[in-house]
Amino acid sequence: MQNYTLKIAENNAQAKALISYLKTLDFVQFTKEKDCYDELDEVSLATIERGLNDLSSGAIHTDDAVRNSIREKILNA
Repeated sequence: MQNYTLKIAENNAQAKALISYLKTLDFVQFTKEKDCYDELDEVSLATIERGLNDLSSGAIHTDDAVRNSIREKILNA
């Protein structure tokens, strides 16, 4: 037997209908897995949200830029 993973957003009406249909089939077994995102505390969720906002607004720095900035500060100290 092969296992397949199907990720479906449960808040979608068509997804709910598909899940309901699949549950009627005797050869389909369901195991619902928790997403680690659902277990994060409010501080972690807020930090992730802030990071996503920074990313979408372009308020980020590349690894190279940060390393170069640190190098310059050390050399000028």
